Amino acid sequence: MKNILYYIFGFFILSSCSPNQDVNGDFLRGVEYDTSTNTGSGNGGSTTTRFLSKVSGIDSDGERTTVDYIYTGSKLTSVKSQFDDGNENAVLTYNSNNQITHMDITNVESGETKLTKLDLVYDSGKLKSVSGTTESGGTLLYKSTTDITYSGEKVTKVLTKMNAEDPDNPGQFILEYEVTSNLTYAGNNISNWKLATTTASAGPITIPPIVIESALSNYDTNKNPFASLPLAYNILSTHYNTSNQGMLGLSANNYKTVKVTAMGMSQSLTMTYQYNSDSYPTEMTSNAGDKLNFQYK
Repeated sequence: MKNILYYIFGFFILSSCSPNQDVNGDFLRGVEYDTSTNTGSGNGGSTTTRFLSKVSGIDSDGERTTVDYIYTGSKLTSVKSQFDDGNENAVLTYNSNNQITHMDITNVESGETKLTKLDLVYDSGKLKSVSGTTESGGTLLYKSTTDITYSGEKVTKVLTKMNAEDPDNPGQFILEYEVTSNLTYAGNNISNWKLATTTASAGPITIPPIVIESALSNYDTNKNPFASLPLAYNILSTHYNTSNQGMLGLSANNYKTVKVTAMGMSQSLTMTYQYNSDSYPTEMTSNAGDKLNFQYK
């Protein structure tokens, strides 16, 4: 069975506003990095912003994942992921206000290709809702909607609903499936992330509920590499693709301790980081044998 850490690295697949730079030039609304002097390796006081360009990882089961972040100027325009049994490509489209307004996500896994198309809607500069479709071979598999709730500038809830169409009765839906992420914070870092799934309507297809809760703590004072990605992309990545840590990109710094509870099991893990001179991690290892390497542009 996979190590529980697998579940908090963006693999809840159901298949950004401008980058919204704050006054420090960072792509994370309402979050400021801790710029106090770091007592460990790295330099917590660096003000240089770097953009994540590549993450390569291996989990404790030996499964490998490589993610390339591709930019046009300073805009993230595509994300290409390669894993052991497939690949994924997300293409991001921006409007004249530098807001991500559309994403196409093509996922190829075990010989099956799925295409998810997402349209993003903003209110007062914040991503508020998303509507999408997922198809395979030209056949609609399901429609989806996502709503985002904020407390001030912090994302506190993301709710995604999917409706699958009955192939024998076009226009009739046989399943409503929901995925909810609830987030709480300690300062500018996520302290608890609870992801839950439910089947909201009865029908011939039933999916058992899943609840995964991650308690994150012992953050460093260095910069979270995923926080350099557009906010809208980070919000959607957990519910729609496999390319990164999803919601964990909403934290300013890097967690060093996590307790994950899922499917009646709990596992506590510790992470160790190596940093570059600009305060970003270049390597993360867990005591369970998982490893990530980071590169920047």
